[in-house]
Amino acid sequence: MLPPLALLAGSRDWRAHLENMREGWRWRRDDIRWLLLFPRNAVDPRVALPEQGKFNAAEKLNFMMVSVTYPLYIVTGLLVWMPRVAFFPYLAHLAMAIVGSPLVFGHIFMAAINPETRVGLSGMFTGWVDREWAKHPYRRWYRDRFEGPAAEPSPAAPTTAILTQPAQLCCPSCRAVQEFENWERLIERAFRVEPLFCPECSAEMGIVDAHGDPAVADAILEHLESSGGKQAFHRPGKKQD
Repeated sequence: MLPPLALLAGSRDWRAHLENMREGWRWRRDDIRWLLLFPRNAVDPRVALPEQGKFNAAEKLNFMMVSVTYPLYIVTGLLVWMPRVAFFPYLAHLAMAIVGSPLVFGHIFMAAINPETRVGLSGMFTGWVDREWAKHPYRRWYRDRFEGPAAEPSPAAPTTAILTQPAQLCCPSCRAVQEFENWERLIERAFRVEPLFCPECSAEMGIVDAHGDPAVADAILEHLESSGGKQAFHRPGKKQD
């Protein structure tokens, strides 16, 4: 039931699902080389693996296996409960389970046990992984996505120019807005961990803490690039009334 649930939960991203399906069936010479070299790499990390795209060869094999066997599992599973025809569907059902088990257990090992790849386990639930980690196992995808021409920032509104514009910070308690001379001053004050208090209700308005969460810095930059620094910044993770 999991594939239909995943498609239903991400129905708005149907274009991404179609592209992922195409990529799962698209094989290159480097994918074959990856499969041949992976057993040696598992024993000796000095053996370099070819660069991979959004999915490595093992993930593509797993996807192909699930795509082919999933409907057959459903059909044979239903036929098993029918009298007089249950024997051969049972054999087919069992054979597919035997053939698919190594791929399933291998996938579990890579996702939950192998220290180099289990970092991406959270991505199976959230759809997001750390960019710097993805840079290594999916180097070709990373280069096309973040280092290619399409990833170049637009020269029309550079973030450095936006930093000189007046900044506004929205209080998470009463929604009052406090103004600063520019975004550079606001970010500088926040990262020095100087408390920021709302001028209306005296609630703390700090946008980062002493741990310096990088996700907050990313949220600030995304806010600047999307709004041009002309809208008040809402602290991430705070509920707005």
